Amino acid sequence: MKQLQIWVCVAAAAMLYACDRTVTYEEQVVQASTCFNCHSDQDTKLVAAEQQYAFSVHASGTAVSEPNDPCSGCHTSEGFVQRIQTGTIPATVDNPTAINCFTCHAPHTNGDMTRRVESPMPMANGVSFDLNDGNLCTACHQSRRNVNTYVTTTSGRVTLTSRWGPHHGPQSDMLIGTNGYEYPTYTYEQTNHKSATNDGCLDCHMKHAENLRVGGHAFNMTYDDGTEVMVNTAACADCHGDLDDFDLDGYQTQTDSLVTDLRTRLVAAGHVTGSTGLPRAVTTSSDSAGAVWNYLLAMEDRSQGVHNRKYIQGLLKSGIAYLQGTLPVPVEGAPVAARKEDGGEGSR
Repeated sequence: MKQLQIWVCVAAAAMLYACDRTVTYEEQVVQASTCFNCHSDQDTKLVAAEQQYAFSVHASGTAVSEPNDPCSGCHTSEGFVQRIQTGTIPATVDNPTAINCFTCHAPHTNGDMTRRVESPMPMANGVSFDLNDGNLCTACHQSRRNVNTYVTTTSGRVTLTSRWGPHHGPQSDMLIGTNGYEYPTYTYEQTNHKSATNDGCLDCHMKHAENLRVGGHAFNMTYDDGTEVMVNTAACADCHGDLDDFDLDGYQTQTDSLVTDLRTRLVAAGHVTGSTGLPRAVTTSSDSAGAVWNYLLAMEDRSQGVHNRKYIQGLLKSGIAYLQGTLPVPVEGAPVAARKEDGGEGSR
């Protein structure tokens, strides 16, 4: 009983002499007006972009099957963001996600829809060209290999395999007009798409059409829905007028014919497998490997010459001439691979 009385006295003294502590808080109300700058029920641009994107190859997630270094730097959203932000590629991406809105944009960080890549991205051979908003595309859509070291070797010999060649999707190399195997006695020309457009790739691939499947954030130039093939020829109209397809003046047909011709010769030479069109496991000269490289570059570009018709056709023609034995023999001390720029071309 006496012990209980002591504890009561101690508690009373503590209450009497303790500091007066007041808990205060400030209530802050965050207005939604900032969110409404993008997420407005009056502006459907984001809704349209989302619906268009659903038809894109990016959204399909087919590339997510490559979540390891170095592939994850382009084939996963997480790997791409890390590569652009830090210059490093994750060894493995756990639970990878497909390329999505936040792969290319960081609106909740930046407060706007600017792209994560705004500066020119160099190709594997060090060449770059400022495509403005299209610079984002060049971060991944390039050959990833430098023709000057990959094909041109110190020994002059190259070992081919079925996986040898430019990486899939070398569209930036082709649009810019670089990183093909250029024979020193052949003059290579350029078309003007890279500088005739304001934003390179985006000027055509994002040109809005009348449906969700082509143009816009679908990025498709063609789309086959099983009943019809839709073509985004509206992208060409500003410069070339109304077109029914992309085979302007038969240029795609010409390019296809050259690809077939070169492939036939490479098969006959034992460098390419006839059934697959892939390189055979052989060791050959840099010049012969260069013809294989140019063939694969044209195939992987998949524009059938549209991106840079003169350059692609020059690469194919020079490869054919080499295999035919009709390419002039280089003169010692002569300049390497003459280049002829089309009117209006900017410097690289």
